[in-house]
Amino acid sequence: MGHLRDIDETYMEHFRHAIEIGAILLFSSVAQIVHAVCPNFAPPLGSDVESLIHFLESKRPSSR
Repeated sequence: MGHLRDIDETYMEHFRHAIEIGAILLFSSVAQIVHAVCPNFAPPLGSDVESLIHFLESKRPSSR
């Protein structure tokens, strides 16, 4: 598995990080869709674009 070697992670470390990122993005996507339909609904803390950018940058393999 070249990708795991490239980022220096075990399968389980990679699995955990990928699941965490996927779950946050799924939650954020739903919050943004609700916000699109109901503009008065403010997306919950951590699901706004700026928070997502910060979160994703912190999850880069070089940042872990």
